[in-house]
Amino acid sequence: MEHEFGKKAQRRLAVLSVSLILVIAGVLFVARVNPFGHKVGPPPQFSNPTTSTAPNLGTPAQSASNLPRPTSVYNVVSFGADPTGQRDSTLAIQSAITAAETKPGSEVYFPPGRFILDQRSYKLFTFIIDKPIEVVGAGIGQTEIVNEVGQKMPGVTLSRDMFAIEVAPGQQIGGGSGTIITNMTLDSATYDAGTDIMDFANHTTISNLKVLAAKSTNTYNYNSFGVRVIAICNPSTVSYIYRVDNVIDNVTIVGQGYAGTTELDLSCQVGTTATNINIEGNGMDIFYCHDDFVNNATLVGGTDGSTHYYTWVITGSYNISLSNITTNGIGGVIAPDVTLVSHNINVNYETMLDKASSLYIGDSRDVTISNSSLGEISILPKKQASELAVRNTTYSGVRCKPSVVISGLSGMSCPSL
Repeated sequence: MEHEFGKKAQRRLAVLSVSLILVIAGVLFVARVNPFGHKVGPPPQFSNPTTSTAPNLGTPAQSASNLPRPTSVYNVVSFGADPTGQRDSTLAIQSAITAAETKPGSEVYFPPGRFILDQRSYKLFTFIIDKPIEVVGAGIGQTEIVNEVGQKMPGVTLSRDMFAIEVAPGQQIGGGSGTIITNMTLDSATYDAGTDIMDFANHTTISNLKVLAAKSTNTYNYNSFGVRVIAICNPSTVSYIYRVDNVIDNVTIVGQGYAGTTELDLSCQVGTTATNINIEGNGMDIFYCHDDFVNNATLVGGTDGSTHYYTWVITGSYNISLSNITTNGIGGVIAPDVTLVSHNINVNYETMLDKASSLYIGDSRDVTISNSSLGEISILPKKQASELAVRNTTYSGVRCKPSVVISGLSGMSCPSL
């Protein structure tokens, strides 16, 4: 497992910096450190801070639940979008979004139909949302948006992502914070066409969606996800800008297993919730987050038939609760980290369907697993793990790494080394 962690570290370092190109009334360049993806692993050294300083989040943006109900509804078909899927609808949809943004809180409505995106461009994002609006379909399976800008554009080094919810340039608040995307199917898989949703904002709601995620194994599309809810995140300098109070609810993401990256990526989030999540693929990343909650998540293998994929991975995070989790591969990973050791992690009611697999615990402290049915518990820190408790939980065995500090075990013990 240590060797697997090492390979994952190489992948994360390989994607540590990505510049996101935004075109808003011209070309606006915003640099983002991008150390995400399911390939996480141990850092080169160990750190175990005793205190953590919460970020200064400033004045929170207006919550989506507090937005006024739409006084204006902009139907994309009225702007020329084609619900039959015969013609490209990119420019028509962008026109509807632009019009809705003149009255924040308005709705962009997609009636039943299949809308294709086939507008060739070297921009990174197809739709950039800069004001709080609601993007609403007629329902999962009734409204489908298909991103065709992927395999159709040979030579492009980054495939086009579908939606980007932005904050105001240089700020944590404002911009598209408060946006809602709901009631539709998003397809980036058919044409291997990038990430479906990139959410950089606060107080957003992503709900009632089916998301078909692209592969992440091609030179033009090496870092694609299903849904990413992220902020600027630079662990190497302990320089974090968090996003707050985002909601992901009733979302199904169908990914690619080993051919893809993490299907749901939560990075640098505070107070974010993910509930009623179904993921087929490489699961969920919780990267440099705190005070986040995941409830009712089913995490199963990808379409390539992989079984020992990564279902959930926690890195550099604290005050994280996972509840009502079902997996059929690896039970999860608490990964080592050079800057912030994960602590105060609570896993409640997890069921591992594959009892021959393991739940891995790296460098961490104050980890509690309760009311669960697991396979093996593998405690494999680089340096140390402490205050690990198992309560009212069945498991097939415990494996501990030699020559490291493992202390404060409750409800389990390391076998003789």
